[in-house]
Amino acid sequence: MRSPSVVGSERDELGLVVVEEAQRLSALVDNLLDLSRLQAGAAEPRRDWCSLEEVVRTAVSDVAADDGAGFALFFDRDLPLVQANAAQLERVFVNLLENARRHSGGHPVKVRARVVGGRMSIRVIDRGPGMSATQLRRAFEPFYRDPTSDAHPGAGLGLAIVRGFVEANGGRVHAESRPGHGTVFAIELPLAEQTTSAAIVERS
Repeated sequence: MRSPSVVGSERDELGLVVVEEAQRLSALVDNLLDLSRLQAGAAEPRRDWCSLEEVVRTAVSDVAADDGAGFALFFDRDLPLVQANAAQLERVFVNLLENARRHSGGHPVKVRARVVGGRMSIRVIDRGPGMSATQLRRAFEPFYRDPTSDAHPGAGLGLAIVRGFVEANGGRVHAESRPGHGTVFAIELPLAEQTTSAAIVERS
């Protein structure tokens, strides 16, 4: 870029590449740090009451550069608050949304949230190529990537971090998929007993 032979338009293009690669490297470092903390047991969440809807909308704004285009959000009315670390949950949904968008084939990624059986249920749904049984079994392993595809480069850390942060906040996560039918990542988070009771009364 500093070479006198590089003209203005080329310098702008090279500068854009530098910025994009720096952002990619920064995200990789963040993921490595998150995974290291989780594996060392040093990611104990500082839980507080937070709005799941606000967490998801913030994650969408982090992922989407164009006002949430490409994502369709569906939240039940009057969702109760969850007691969790909002920053860790945001990282969970940023990773899931980025992953779903990469594989969605241009279709909108759907996010649905509601209370089911006394727990907060959130589903991130894409209409991509789906996952094989092997991919489903190994999806949350650190550094695992599908060896048959180079279409979506990555370090294989995002889903491992998703599982680590969800479980650190008392929840659970799993994937559902069939080849050719898209993929669903389903998260369940615990609700406080009094919150659950209030939600049941409200719906009765």
